Amino acid sequence: MLKDKRNVYADSAEPKSISELRRYGLGVRGAVKGRDSIMFGVQILQSHKIFVTSQSTNLIEEMGKYSFEKDKRGQTTNKPADTFNHCMDAARYAASELIGNKNQGKYRIARV
Repeated sequence: MLKDKRNVYADSAEPKSISELRRYGLGVRGAVKGRDSIMFGVQILQSHKIFVTSQSTNLIEEMGKYSFEKDKRGQTTNKPADTFNHCMDAARYAASELIGNKNQGKYRIARV
């Protein structure tokens, strides 16, 4: 069993998968998603310099293919297309949690 202290952010719509990964010892957390959470995460990623290792071939491929939907007139909208986005979604989840939360590390929520 792994004992990894790093946080892993996963799609909160998959609680069964999150539970399974936790059983393997990973510190998996469900991403906080809500209204406009996709654009919130995209804007965070766009506003920061992102460093990617050459070994992250799937992420590199997705970053090159990531696109936004087009409307009836062929104009680009502000809604990301739901293709080539699995790695990018994971990056958004982490960025939203670590960068997007200005109080990260300053406050702690006590669970009773």
